Amino acid sequence: MATKSTKKSSAPKFKKLEGLIAAPHTPFDRAGNVNLKEIRKQVALLVKNGVTGAYVCGTTGEGISCSVAERKAVVEEWVKQAKGRLVIIVHVGALSIRDAQELAAHAQKAGADATSIVPANFFKPGSVDMLVEYVSAIASHAPKLPFYYYHTTMSGVNLPMVKFLEAAASKVPNLAGIKFNNPDLYEYQNCMRACGGKYDITWGVDEFLAGAVALGAKSAIGSTYNYAAPLYQKIWRNVETGDLKAAQAGMAKVCQIVDILVQYGGVAGGKAMMAIHGIDAGDVRLPLKALTAEQKKDITTRLKAILGK
Repeated sequence: MATKSTKKSSAPKFKKLEGLIAAPHTPFDRAGNVNLKEIRKQVALLVKNGVTGAYVCGTTGEGISCSVAERKAVVEEWVKQAKGRLVIIVHVGALSIRDAQELAAHAQKAGADATSIVPANFFKPGSVDMLVEYVSAIASHAPKLPFYYYHTTMSGVNLPMVKFLEAAASKVPNLAGIKFNNPDLYEYQNCMRACGGKYDITWGVDEFLAGAVALGAKSAIGSTYNYAAPLYQKIWRNVETGDLKAAQAGMAKVCQIVDILVQYGGVAGGKAMMAIHGIDAGDVRLPLKALTAEQKKDITTRLKAILGK
């Protein structure tokens, strides 16, 4: 993903992301331990469905619920199994900045393609300048890799992203862009135009994909692409070719899927959905609530009906 810097600029040059990038679940076994063996199946499914990358150990991947050692093992397995067939973006955010720095350095050493963070959400950066300083302190530990700031309403860090990009432009040389997990399409557009359009603003709200594509999105990172990528690819093509009726019908199915996730919990419900592809992602870790066998069956039955399987 990264290319060598030119002599004309000290900042590294990076290729922008393209297509659908899944945010995979971290599989756990019955004892609640990381189940690395299942990652091979996850990689194979994404490659088969034309997904271009994986955002590892993020929200969906329960990265913040895993130990540093577990996160390193998961990243190494994704890099190993992907074998260059997927762009591997590693979420390295943690409450401890030392853990985040260690994970960033490890991601670069392990052969990942990019790093990213959700900012600390207990002691939070209180201003754009503090956010830039915080991001710089972590991104600098993987200086050869492009860095994506993870902008999400879940973090509670609700700072103006255009101002963040403008302030970070001269202070975070490997800043590549933003994983934009916020339904604010107005701010999304402004971020795409910020600093002359130099930054890669990848869309991150699955149920708003059609709107983002209509506004010029070139990539999207999401959890539902793990099990429903063909549906989203069809929607993407429909929007680009102007078949809005087909795109609307596709998005109606997306909303039905999201309804299930809202009912049962996004991460837990998504893990259950992986079963339709023969992947056992296990249960979620506390404090998230695990689902019963009956709930999991309801989820897979409804998902199969939506996808026509």
